[in-house]
Amino acid sequence: MNHPETMQAKDLLTVTPEALVASILKRRTAAASSLPATLEQRTQENNRAYQLASEARSTLQQLEGHENPDEEHPAALEKARNVYDEHETFRRRTDSRLKKVKHAIKDSDEAIQFWSEMGEGGWGHLLEDAERLTAGGESSYAKQKQRRNKEEGGQ
Repeated sequence: MNHPETMQAKDLLTVTPEALVASILKRRTAAASSLPATLEQRTQENNRAYQLASEARSTLQQLEGHENPDEEHPAALEKARNVYDEHETFRRRTDSRLKKVKHAIKDSDEAIQFWSEMGEGGWGHLLEDAERLTAGGESSYAKQKQRRNKEEGGQ
């Protein structure tokens, strides 16, 4: 793989916030572009796993409800249980994979929205503490300590 060189601290200081946001947004968007295809693949995989587990469950239930078992019935029943267990394990695994992709899509969408807002100048909430300190106000730590002291004193 061809990885970019690691930036040194002095190089990082030359990167403008706007360029950093644009870079992050570009990477997030590129990473998100592959997720719909992965979602489709995981959905198909999950549907197939559900079908296999359902069929195995039906077969097992039929064998368990058999009224006149013959000599081969215990072996067939054991085999049906094993097949059902395997298919059910596979179904759970595919369900987990599908949920993971759905979660990744949601996270990705939220991150893209956040960084898009940052790119449009939505820096306000990130700079509030810096502006307060520049104006001679208290740091976040001092404000939190003061709030804790009030809470402890009020109890």
